[in-house]
Amino acid sequence: MAPPPEHVATTGVRRATSELRLIGISKHHGGARPPALAPIDLTVARGELVVLVGRSGCGKSTLLRVVAGLEQPTSGQVHLGGVDVTEWSPAHRDVALVGQGCLLHGHLSVFENLAFALRVRQRPDGEIASRVHATARALGLDGLLDRRPRHLSGGERQRVALGCAFVREPRVFLFDEPLANLDPAARAELRRELRRVHDRTGATTLYVTHDPVEAVTLADRVVSLDLPRYQQVGSAGELDAQPVQ
Repeated sequence: MAPPPEHVATTGVRRATSELRLIGISKHHGGARPPALAPIDLTVARGELVVLVGRSGCGKSTLLRVVAGLEQPTSGQVHLGGVDVTEWSPAHRDVALVGQGCLLHGHLSVFENLAFALRVRQRPDGEIASRVHATARALGLDGLLDRRPRHLSGGERQRVALGCAFVREPRVFLFDEPLANLDPAARAELRRELRRVHDRTGATTLYVTHDPVEAVTLADRVVSLDLPRYQQVGSAGELDAQPVQ
């Protein structure tokens, strides 16, 4: 199903961040296998950063892929900004999904990697330059804009990958353990940067991790996932004080 014209990104129109609402979302692959994702209802308010935390195989990444439109749910609906987008293609949803890998264009400079999605959308050169430089300042990439990815450290490459998402100004950010491949020091530093950028931009964000420390550091609210059901949702303090047994 194609979205109505007013919900398709158009040149010159900046998309505002949106509320994300999941209604009864589940995912089954059939047969006798356990569900990939047990039914879940969740609302991420505009500007809220919600962290999904749980062990491997509990459905965290599956949920992100359903929100991004890369997988169809077995049941339930995905709403963005009050509109049911469950049948929409990934391109029409205008969400940004960032994973562990740094999928950068090796032959392009950091500047051109950051600008790539904006050039595809045919944004004006002045706007591209302004948004790239603003993103670079926010993520500490100012002095690296002329470099190629092969000349960057692992932490710097991951910053660029995050920047490629931030510069787009999508309706919702989806992060699938983006810091998992970094050493502890780089991970802690970039975690703080992510929180600062989020506080500055007010972006609606759903973030996946298996690390409780990362969840507590980043989240406005934490959702604890476990099969066959999702367990608990609340602030980090609430989950720590009254954990579900």
